[in-house]
Amino acid sequence: MNESNKTTMAIASLFVGVVAISFGSIFIRWSESELSPNATIFNRFWLGSVVFGLWQGYKAIRQRLSGDKPVPQHSYTSQELLLLLGAGTFFAATLAFVAWSLTQTSVAISTILHNLTPIFTSLGAWLLFGQGFNRQFLIGMVVAIGGAIAIEIEQIQIATGEVTGGIAAIVSAVFMGAYLLVVEQLRTKFDPITIQLWVCAIATLSILPMLVFAQERVFPSSVNGWLFVIFLALVCQVLGQGLLTYSVAGLSSVVVSLVHLLEPVFSSILAWAIFWEKLSFSNWVGFALVLIGLYLAVSSQAAVRLPQNRLESG
Repeated sequence: MNESNKTTMAIASLFVGVVAISFGSIFIRWSESELSPNATIFNRFWLGSVVFGLWQGYKAIRQRLSGDKPVPQHSYTSQELLLLLGAGTFFAATLAFVAWSLTQTSVAISTILHNLTPIFTSLGAWLLFGQGFNRQFLIGMVVAIGGAIAIEIEQIQIATGEVTGGIAAIVSAVFMGAYLLVVEQLRTKFDPITIQLWVCAIATLSILPMLVFAQERVFPSSVNGWLFVIFLALVCQVLGQGLLTYSVAGLSSVVVSLVHLLEPVFSSILAWAIFWEKLSFSNWVGFALVLIGLYLAVSSQAAVRLPQNRLESG
């Protein structure tokens, strides 16, 4: 597969992954009657660990039964272990701070501040890897972020948010940017299944102490509750994050963070279709700006050029 086809496949996988991730707010809303946000996240991670673990086991068994030459066992270096630990911890922190921000401020403010992720991802790529961006890419990023803000502009006008919630949302954006940068490094050595297995397992262990300390209900108590968290894990974590991780091999983490701005677009449309939530004129203007900004950024040659300073040179 040539570089052009790889990039096309990566972009397609990323868009499908973001659509899958956008269902998260729907499943979380349905599970709110039984579980707290942190408990929902915990179930998402441990169920994801089970699925990715079974997937890895199936691959190993199929390899052994096929009679092909066995794949040599990979021995983890200390640097790789630190990156895997960082990926799981950063992703767990991202969702935990988002959940905390939603208890301290409005959904609109939390969403907008969390959507500043591309700024922190770009800053990290520039500082750590010396990655440069041309004018078209920077204009596209500004337009896309502006569109994400426009989507929530009416809610901001009526919001009475607290400073603590805003800070938590910004911290979640920093952790999300760090997570994407780390995954970009890991994709030079590991396949998406291995990375997500580590991420889910580490995130599970990271979230559990918070539930124990807060003495919250850990598991759903009804069939519907279980169905909601199972679908959350399968659709958002296994499919959504799995495809997002796959796409990082062909796209920079900065581009991935930008395309992630489509999540509030898809989430709003899903909420309109499922819950009949009203979409205002500013919502549609925001949707258009996000799409225009993403087109400018992703079509930029600098946007899809793979960084040179990867794990091998670290």
